[in-house]
Amino acid sequence: MRLTYIRRLMVIQAVIVLLLVISAFFTATNLNRSLALTIELTNLQEGVQATGNIADALEEERIAIGQYPLTGSEDLLTRIADAQAVYNENWQVVTRVFGAEQSQLLADIETSRATYEDYLNNIITEYQSNPENNDSASFLRDAINYYLQNLGPKIADLSEPAFQKLVSQVETERARAKRLAIFSGVALAFSVIVGVMVVVLVAVVLLFSGRMIQAIQNIVDATNQISRGDMDAYIDVDQGGDIGDLAQAIDRMRTSLRAAIERLRR
Repeated sequence: MRLTYIRRLMVIQAVIVLLLVISAFFTATNLNRSLALTIELTNLQEGVQATGNIADALEEERIAIGQYPLTGSEDLLTRIADAQAVYNENWQVVTRVFGAEQSQLLADIETSRATYEDYLNNIITEYQSNPENNDSASFLRDAINYYLQNLGPKIADLSEPAFQKLVSQVETERARAKRLAIFSGVALAFSVIVGVMVVVLVAVVLLFSGRMIQAIQNIVDATNQISRGDMDAYIDVDQGGDIGDLAQAIDRMRTSLRAAIERLRR
């Protein structure tokens, strides 16, 4: 076997290994992108959920404060306090998720929320100061008008784009998942094929290199016999390739040496 064939096999094997490395790199890159997008989707979903909880808390608070001037029930104050606690808890999530993109809107909502709470506190204070004859209904009307004109629209401005972005990101992730599934299937099939080719190439190289080493060892043994004066040392000149050329050259040298020695003996 010619040495050039082994070199070609080694080059092919190196190319195959390089293709495997490239395939693994693209697979890892896609997985990292999917992981980053999944984390972003999770955060966005938390933000959208928290925004919805805030809207529900505000609605619960508005219902409770609307009933309070009519009944003065302490249970309604508890409902208001619970709704405010839910609002504050979810507001922390909203600030964490949307703080970088919607900083100005969040600041406006905080200002409007503080003003709205002042309206609510005025209603409660007015009723508690004079339960029988108070002007809490007027404060309630002002509070509801302020909510409908200021706080409510700002919450909607925050929730609607977030929801649309979530829907868009989900569609993007779904399309990416389909592409990744196709790519993963192709990469898996390619990896299996390449793996089989690598095993076959390694086996071929080992087989031919073993035969080549044995042939070289035989030539070395014959050459050592010639160096000790044994001109009848057997050299296999029928093997092909570069080793065969080397064996034929040494055999010609052996023949020439034997002829020269015979001439000298005469």
